[in-house]
Amino acid sequence: MATPSLKLRLHVLGSKIHKWLTIFVGVQVLLWMGTGALMSFLDLEEVRSEHVVSREQEALPADAPLPAWVANDGTLAAVTTRSLDGDAVTEVRKVDGSVSLHDPVTGRKLSPISAPKARSIALRAWTGPRTTIEGARLVHEPVGTEFRGPFPAWQVTYADEASTRLYIDASSGTLGAARSDTWRLFDFIWGLHIMDWTERDRINSWWLLLFGIGGTIIALSGFVLLANRMPRLRRRTKKSKLA
Repeated sequence: MATPSLKLRLHVLGSKIHKWLTIFVGVQVLLWMGTGALMSFLDLEEVRSEHVVSREQEALPADAPLPAWVANDGTLAAVTTRSLDGDAVTEVRKVDGSVSLHDPVTGRKLSPISAPKARSIALRAWTGPRTTIEGARLVHEPVGTEFRGPFPAWQVTYADEASTRLYIDASSGTLGAARSDTWRLFDFIWGLHIMDWTERDRINSWWLLLFGIGGTIIALSGFVLLANRMPRLRRRTKKSKLA
């Protein structure tokens, strides 16, 4: 009997490796596709129980102890004294979601914060390799998929290698999203993964649902074809026909 050529042996070996790897990898592919299709059927708000839980701010009681300069007209939700860039400030939050900063003693309004204050807050928050602030601009609308509010907000750009941006609420001075080139790459890949090229948060698109169902069918049919190629199954089938 002639010895099989190297090319033929490599072909047979590759076919065996491919066949057995398909069994293990294919199971996970089936799970990815099947669960992805199932998740596309679900309403994300219902999954998070947002439809049955109210997150509206409660008004402070009329007799709540407050600084003398604060008038409780029934619209207050919270009055908090905290630190901001090393200074004490009093944050007044109303039930409509609006926020303002004040001097704790005099009540003088301190918000919206200035560009120099935003730069200072950003530098104080930075924990990476030493860097400087490249720029700061006030934004009043969503910045692509990077930042969607609250507005107005300061977009502070660091001079680091990753072009990191920090968003700071101009009304409260609180830190918002931090975005770098790494995040932007991940965001692009995530959009491709869930087939949402604009918003990056829609898992209920018809595109994703159709491809999820199609992928599940492909994976299942692949297992059927693989089972028919298994040597033992073929031999048993032949024997049963001969009998």
